[in-house]
Amino acid sequence: MIQNRLRGFDADPLIVRQTFAQFPSGVAALAADIDGAKHALVASSFMVGVSLEPCLVAVAVQKTSVTWEQISKAGRLGVSIFGKGQSGLTRQLAHKDRAARFEQVAIEVSDDGAVFIDGAALWLDCSISGVSEAGDHWMVLLEAHRLGAGENEPLVWHGSTFRELASPPAVDAA
Repeated sequence: MIQNRLRGFDADPLIVRQTFAQFPSGVAALAADIDGAKHALVASSFMVGVSLEPCLVAVAVQKTSVTWEQISKAGRLGVSIFGKGQSGLTRQLAHKDRAARFEQVAIEVSDDGAVFIDGAALWLDCSISGVSEAGDHWMVLLEAHRLGAGENEPLVWHGSTFRELASPPAVDAA
């Protein structure tokens, strides 16, 4: 019975984390070039399809994020949804050593300063549409001005680990 599986969590954030970890999500890098310095924030709290008109997506960002302080000042943000084989890259871009984050990372920078990660499953060129307080996070609404998908399957965060989607079975044309 579902009611027997429900647990209170007021005193234990670990229960909340463990429960939320059972929901699979994509992993996104929000990145910008600001005055020649590249900044990236990695988040698994990214959501597409908030609105089609205008094209809006959202991400939840921890209020304690120093990187968010930097990239929130950018006019444009590149959003790259990581693809298969990029789990190591997600860890590199999220590393505390900010100087090493972009070492040997293949990127493209738009004229507006949005930074895109090569090999991603999809990309969005966004501006910040709104920011709302949401507990210990900021809920950030982004307006996508341009978008595109690559050939790579998306990387998935589930059960507190990276996972890759299984390849679809081959279809016999006979």
